[in-house]
Amino acid sequence: SSRRGRGGRATITDEEARAIVPPGPPLYDEDTLTDRTERFFASEMIRAALFEKLGKELPYCCEVRVTEFKEREEKGKGIIRMMATVLVERDSQKGIVIGKRGAKIKEVGIAAREKLEEFFLAKVFLDLNVKVDKDWRKNESKLKEYGYMKKK
Repeated sequence: SSRRGRGGRATITDEEARAIVPPGPPLYDEDTLTDRTERFFASEMIRAALFEKLGKELPYCCEVRVTEFKEREEKGKGIIRMMATVLVERDSQKGIVIGKRGAKIKEVGIAAREKLEEFFLAKVFLDLNVKVDKDWRKNESKLKEYGYMKKK
């Protein structure tokens, strides 16, 4: 229909949206930038480094869990110690993520640490591990734990 010029528009204007959505109180304080945690952003930056360094080799069923996040000041500078686990479903996928003699996971760790330091404006010590969590995508409790399903 788009080739023939028929069908509706894909977007609406702010004015049109305001006419459709009823007015209401703000959902968040004016100072609130996000409802996500620092751990969430850290896991997303590690995931981005995985995509960047592994490309098409990256198993699509990877999950990144930040298991430890400790902040402190030392000599007037912020320091963050972080542990994260990359979860995959099979041993063969674990080998892909780790790489020969740990070369791939080392590259991922360096890239992730650089992103994290830029984001948090602090020195970051990142400990990355890779573990197999067999068929986690088929396990409802795991999907809830990892945030893919709402907990009841």
